[in-house]
Amino acid sequence: MIGATGYVGSRLVPRLLAEGHTVRCLVRSPDKVARTGFADRVEVVRGDLTDAASTRAACRGADAVYHLVHSMDGPDFADRDRVIAETVAGAAAAAGVGRIVYLGGLRPEGDATSEHLRSRTEVGQVLLAGPVPAVVLQAGIVVGRGSASFEMIRHVAETVFWGAGPSPLALPLPDQAWNRVQPIAIADVLYWLTASLRLPEATNRAFDVGGPDAPTYVDLLRGYAREAGLAVAPTVPVPVSVPRLGARAVGLLTPVDRALAAPLLESMAHELVCREHDLAALVGEPPGGPTPYAEAVRRALAEEGPAGGGATDPAGSGPPELVGEDVEEVAAPVAELWSVITGIGGDQGWHTVPGVWELRQRLDGLLGGVGLRRGRPARLAPGDPLDWWRVEEIDPGRSLVLRAETRMPGVTRLRMTAEPTGAGTSRYSQTVTFRPRGMAGRVYWYAQKPVHDLVFGVTARMIADEARRRSAQT
Repeated sequence: MIGATGYVGSRLVPRLLAEGHTVRCLVRSPDKVARTGFADRVEVVRGDLTDAASTRAACRGADAVYHLVHSMDGPDFADRDRVIAETVAGAAAAAGVGRIVYLGGLRPEGDATSEHLRSRTEVGQVLLAGPVPAVVLQAGIVVGRGSASFEMIRHVAETVFWGAGPSPLALPLPDQAWNRVQPIAIADVLYWLTASLRLPEATNRAFDVGGPDAPTYVDLLRGYAREAGLAVAPTVPVPVSVPRLGARAVGLLTPVDRALAAPLLESMAHELVCREHDLAALVGEPPGGPTPYAEAVRRALAEEGPAGGGATDPAGSGPPELVGEDVEEVAAPVAELWSVITGIGGDQGWHTVPGVWELRQRLDGLLGGVGLRRGRPARLAPGDPLDWWRVEEIDPGRSLVLRAETRMPGVTRLRMTAEPTGAGTSRYSQTVTFRPRGMAGRVYWYAQKPVHDLVFGVTARMIADEARRRSAQT
């Protein structure tokens, strides 16, 4: 397999292994394979795709080659992808491979298209014109955590749509956002890729694959918002499209790099829908039928199966998180520090600015939240209430994770960690993560951030001081 550590490849390898196939992976960095969880079950060949010798070595003895590599960075990515396709086709022929399976993109009607889509089409044509029979699957937006297109949809929707309740803003979008596209769930992509091995040996053609829906790009955002519980803002078409400017905006609003966002946004200028469904007639539909877009989004949000996260997914994949962190070096043994951490709450209090939490919780009570609920169990365990928090995780002697149950447009978690640093010394790390719900969540976070930083900064220092004080008394 070529591209085993990429988004699709890292999910396809376990599926192939589960079906009894032997898998060999050609990679530039074996260290990345080690993070996947399947390194001990595959053969790893180190090499570069532009090097014919290492590519031939990877192909030797293989029945089929999966080609799952795409470049979208740099001005010469199309030339690079063409050279790689020619190298793979030649190496597969020299090694006696019976089939190449390539995952490309849906093609728009006519000749006008983006450079990204032209490159995908060109790679498929190179493979189909080669000496080894090729199956070229042409897919649209893949829906699942870690997919660049889906993460762009997720983070744009989470940024521009409000939280619960009516949105106070209208969302301007380029009029090209009303073009149609046919998204496909990652589970269905994996099905078609594995089913391609069952096609007759001489099969050498492209197949369109997609889900049962063909919404507009606007409907992709709206559909995500509905599944995520966000208020769907009114959208206003703007008769202008500037992909480079849009890529800059996406780069600011999302973790998707603008070099990757630009070619994806250029693709919005075209309707990308399936023009045939011949593959289903040859190998059958996915179990339960093609996955509707709403269900694919729901699975991605719930991180079910292949729609969940992977160890090699790009940084920033998954729900948006805003983070605050404090670290204190403590002149006390780690056991003493841990005792302070697990003693927090109830009558002991929260080691912070006097009165601030009481005021916050009175306001929460007025808004219908848990308010001034006080108390803690004698010994903390997952699921226990702890004042206005809930214990989510506890690693005895090391870390405690709490989830706030106050009313807010998002979810707050507090992780408190103790680690030894030497004889009689330790380190206290305190991380607050906030998953905002729409724009309302971001407004909330940044509006209260100065007070938040003060309160939690004082908490970190006072926990460290209390551990030092107890250590000095013993």
